[in-house]
Amino acid sequence: MDRVSKAREKYRPENIKIMFIAEAPPCTSDRFFYFDNVRTGDSLFLHVIRAVFPDLESWETKQIRAKKEELLYRFKEAGYFLEDSSSIAIPKGTKNKERIIKESLPDLIHRIEPYKENTGFVLITSSVFKANYTALKELGFYILNDTMLPFPGSGQQGKFKEGIKYIDLS
Repeated sequence: MDRVSKAREKYRPENIKIMFIAEAPPCTSDRFFYFDNVRTGDSLFLHVIRAVFPDLESWETKQIRAKKEELLYRFKEAGYFLEDSSSIAIPKGTKNKERIIKESLPDLIHRIEPYKENTGFVLITSSVFKANYTALKELGFYILNDTMLPFPGSGQQGKFKEGIKYIDLS
């Protein structure tokens, strides 16, 4: 099992209440949502964790990063989990992420099928939403967002925060 898979499995809840589905693991080996010690480039973690735990909204980024392992266990205990549409990194600068994510759909379905009955799914980024929403809905997955949520980075943090507050994460 590779480093990314090990980190993800460490924080997989026994019963997943809400599964966030993002694009893919990052291309760089020094950062990933489930890596305990990330000091930069972790906006997905920072904004998802603030969305699911409103008591952290006022925490500074350095406070959240300092408590990342503890917060990942809290995320797990609350029944939250983050999966990626593509299990392999999508190279930076890739022009058609949506096509790659669509090609990964059979593998994604295989990975999330065991959670279909008792889990709500949140699709993050336009490429994930466009590539997966219709197919997953047609297969009976309970998709919690009917509109696209942007990736919470590159200036889209406010739009992400605004969009996610309308999703029932309880």
